Order: sequence, then C-alpha cells, then structure tokens
Amino acid sequence: MKKKTSGFYGNLRVAFLLIIAIFCYTQLFAQKTSEPPESMDDFFRENFPLESTLKQIDADIARNPGNPALWQTRATLLESHGKTDEALLALEKALALIPEPAPSQQNQKGKIRIVTGHSHAGALFDIAKIYLAMNRRDEARKTLQRAVQGDSPHMMACTYLGNIFLDEGNSAEALKYYSLMGHNLSTSGKISKGNALYNLKRYDEAIAEYEVAAHWKPELPSVLRHLGDAYLRAGRHADALDLYQRYVKFARQKKIPESEIAPVISRLEQLKKQPKAGSAKQD
Repeated sequence: MKKKTSGFYGNLRVAFLLIIAIFCYTQLFAQKTSEPPESMDDFFRENFPLESTLKQIDADIARNPGNPALWQTRATLLESHGKTDEALLALEKALALIPEPAPSQQNQKGKIRIVTGHSHAGALFDIAKIYLAMNRRDEARKTLQRAVQGDSPHMMACTYLGNIFLDEGNSAEALKYYSLMGHNLSTSGKISKGNALYNLKRYDEAIAEYEVAAHWKPELPSVLRHLGDAYLRAGRHADALDLYQRYVKFARQKKIPESEIAPVISRLEQLKKQPKAGSAKQD
C-alpha cells in the first residue's frame, strides 16, 4: 500500500495584537509535532469577534490602504470565521501591494542576499491555503509552485506541495519539494518525506527520516508504524518487531481503534514465528 500524508497609531493596536496572536499561534503549530492544535479557528473566534475586530481593522486600512500586513490580517480574521471568499479577496489585495522579489545577488562576501520586508511568497502561500479550503486544488497547486520559485522558496509551501503530490501517488515529485526544505522539516514533514522514499523503495533513506521523527516523537503511533514497516522491508526483522510492539502499546494508550491496530498485530505475530535474526538496534 502506498504511504501518504498524512509605530502603530489609533486602532492599529488591534491589528497589531492580532498579528502577534497569529505569530504566537503559528510558532505553536511549528513545534516538532505532526498534529496541529485542535482548533485555530476557535482560538480566533473567541479572542477576536468578527464584527468589532473587522470594523477596527477596516478603519486602519482606510488610513493606510497600502499596508499589505493589514490586508493579510483582515484575511486571517475572515478565514477564521469561515468567510473564505472575502478572505481570498483580501489576500489578493495584499499580494498586489507586495513587489515580487528581485533576483538574488551575491554580496561582497559571496553570500546570497537575504530579502526582508513583506513576503510575496508568504502571501501566495496564504492564498493557496484558501484555495485548498475551497477544494480548488489545481489553483492551489499553481499558486504554491509560484511560492517555491526563486532562491528563497517558501518552506511551508514546499511541504504543502509535497503533500499534494504524495496524496496523488507521485512520490518522486513529492520528494523534490520535501528535499527543498533541507533540515527544516517538522515531524510530520519527516514522516511524509519518509513515506515518499518508502514508496520509491529507498528504504534505508526512509528509515533515516523516520528515525529522526521517532526521536522527536517517540510515542507517536504513526511514526512507529511507518518505521516498523521500513525496517521490515529492509530486512531488519528484530528492529521491526521492536517498533511494532511499541506501536501497539502507544496506539492503545491513545485509544486508536483496534481495527487500525489489527494489521500491525498480524505482522507482529508473523515476525514472532520467524527465527530470530539478531537483536534490535539499541537507542
């Protein structure tokens, strides 16, 4: 079976607080976890009521219509309240205000110039997320591909593109985008990259990705199962046996349905019947 993924003034203080909240919540999401917080939309709805917050943001935009950050803030608020069409319009407005980055030039030390200021790729990524929420996958794909062009590809856009191709069964194309991220992959990104390598029968490389994810999240059932599968394919039966046993333990602790655990138990029982082939690798 193929593996998949898975100086503000006036009322600007409100927009500023919202941006800070978005940043803090994004940092929380970016921690080494394969599971996003339960409900980001609930977080924004509870802390930033739509009507009153939108009124203040719009007042700030009226005073400073050329500030793309305000339009992006407006989009985030609208999206969190389920108004995706209006959020998309706000993001398109923000994108129009952000100049496309010039080709990178080397500085005197031979290093690539770091682009600062508002992110054109970031705005494209936000638009792509809206397209995905609206199930407009082709438009999302094209927008994400724009976000990863150039010398500084948008990291999350790389992950999203990789996930899209992985879900469509194109592991080679998925791997191309995961590899653009280098060492910046989260736990879920490591698992997805490992899945792409596994599908391409590059089991040793898949194991390397899974092992990093398992080090970050040693009790995460999904990574234990994937790593066990890769060990099994690589002929490391003792290691596979150990990982499957850990998977069953933690899967039951996390109340994963027995119907999902059963295939692993079946593989586990088959391994127990085989002659021992060396001890499991020690951590």
